[in-house]
Amino acid sequence: MWQMQGKQRRLIGFARATSDHAFNATLWDVVVHPDFQSKGLGKALMKFIIKKLRSDDISNITLFADPHVVEFYRNLGFISDPEGIKGMFWYPD
Repeated sequence: MWQMQGKQRRLIGFARATSDHAFNATLWDVVVHPDFQSKGLGKALMKFIIKKLRSDDISNITLFADPHVVEFYRNLGFISDPEGIKGMFWYPD
């Protein structure tokens, strides 16, 4: 995610995932520069990366979430690991 100012561009956010190119992917990072947080950009990155993974037929997306961001991911459809580990999971409807 880039901020454009004239001909200058500045990286303000990114998301990173790895997958087996068949069924599963793990989301490792969702990062938004502090000056741009609380503006919906993290949510936009998440929707983009989920859409991209789904277009590649990935049906199981996992991530590891610190307690202070669990609710953010829940609001995007992720469910917590029933065993109480930091993992969260997303499955298509």
